[in-house]
Amino acid sequence: MRFGKTTRTVAAMFFTLQMILYMAVVLYAPSLALNAVTGLPTWASVISLAFVCTFYCSLGGLKAVLWTDVFQALLMYVTIIAVVVKVCIIMGFKEVHDIASEGGRIIFGNFSTDLTQRYTVWNTVMAGVLFSFHTFGTNQAQIQRMLSVGSLKKAQHALFLSLPLILVFNLFTFWDGVVIYSLFHDCDPMKDPNVNLNSADQLMPYTIVKLFSHIPGLTGLCISGVFSASLSTVSSAVNSLTAVTMEDFIRPYCFCQRLSESWMAFIAKILAVGYGGLTLLLTFIVANFRGVIEASNVVFGMVGGPVLGIYMLGMFSKTANEPGTLIGLAAGFTINAWMGFGSYFAKAYVPALPQSLEGCPSNSSSAIFLNTTEEIFVEGGLEAMGLTQDEERYVFPVYRMSFMWFPFIGAIIVMIVGYIFSFLLSFCIDVPDIKPQTMSPFVRNLYFKSENAAEGTKAICPEVEMSEKKGNENHTGSANNCHTNIAMTES
Repeated sequence: MRFGKTTRTVAAMFFTLQMILYMAVVLYAPSLALNAVTGLPTWASVISLAFVCTFYCSLGGLKAVLWTDVFQALLMYVTIIAVVVKVCIIMGFKEVHDIASEGGRIIFGNFSTDLTQRYTVWNTVMAGVLFSFHTFGTNQAQIQRMLSVGSLKKAQHALFLSLPLILVFNLFTFWDGVVIYSLFHDCDPMKDPNVNLNSADQLMPYTIVKLFSHIPGLTGLCISGVFSASLSTVSSAVNSLTAVTMEDFIRPYCFCQRLSESWMAFIAKILAVGYGGLTLLLTFIVANFRGVIEASNVVFGMVGGPVLGIYMLGMFSKTANEPGTLIGLAAGFTINAWMGFGSYFAKAYVPALPQSLEGCPSNSSSAIFLNTTEEIFVEGGLEAMGLTQDEERYVFPVYRMSFMWFPFIGAIIVMIVGYIFSFLLSFCIDVPDIKPQTMSPFVRNLYFKSENAAEGTKAICPEVEMSEKKGNENHTGSANNCHTNIAMTES
């Protein structure tokens, strides 16, 4: 409604690309976990996980996604809370905090403006804000949940209720990292030859096995929590990709719009299976990144940031038009893709925090836990062991930039370039009038009068205008439905 059919189609293509890449990331992560726990080959785990998730998504649609998400979320909470509580019982909260602080793992005040530093207050807050804007405001995988509750008020209540739950989840996730470091601060499993972990993403399941192996069933329950995080994301993505493909690519451009609903449902199931298979193939690409966090942020920065820039332009700028916005989108995506893939291939040096092997027993890493009373074998102090990296090798400065800045850069480029070209092109082309209901409520109240807003509502709700002219009460229900749809769209 704000820009046109072309922009909608292009944005849908970018969303499809982003979700396929992102699914490949989250599909690979739990496979590392299963490999660390059972020794099952990573790719066998990837294939089995993709098959299970694709199977129930293709059968159940949105209902299957939502109900499985509920149970998977419960498992995720049980896992992250159990690890923190268990380690704090063993070592004590104060000792956990002191060890992590001494090792440089708890840093709240890094206000450095150096763009090459991995994590600072500035890039963390900026990336978090943009990620939330994109996820809850523009991502169809989340929007489909809001639309499923039935009304604007229910969607708003659901969002407000989710805020404390998300906060608790993030806090325990961060503390999982702290307690895991405190547990292995003098015997890093990544360096211990007796452990031989392939990736830092395997530390969580390794810790779960060490902590809960003596309690029947609890290890499996916690490992399933790690898998739940992946399954809930992949299932939502598969379902949303299927919906976007049907509504934005098949129905508008294909004869399929004349097919029956049963045939359309069958096509949707085929699409779900196809997206599951495509994700499986792309998993080979993300496996080469240094970590799951880096891979997910690069994908989001490359696609999610520019798509968010489109929404920001459309909601807050009267000057923006479709041709200018598409030019801005192309510029933002191209630059972000160049930075993301460039940093991946350049493999710039990343300074490592101290790691130690001083407390490792010589016979087996399992001796860290001496007895059933769960006392931890601690010997010696913390000694920094830097990674051997070639710091002197020249890397193009842009490739050394922290990936946390990628979403911000992509969104800003789209907004600036899109605004400039929209302004210039407005002198050369005819720009359609802007409907007030397509703008942010703040901008609408600032630039449009109330009567114009009412006229814009009538323009997309013929039932309202018809009922006012004829005085026919039969149109009241359809008019109310139309107003509800407008409210949901504005939100």
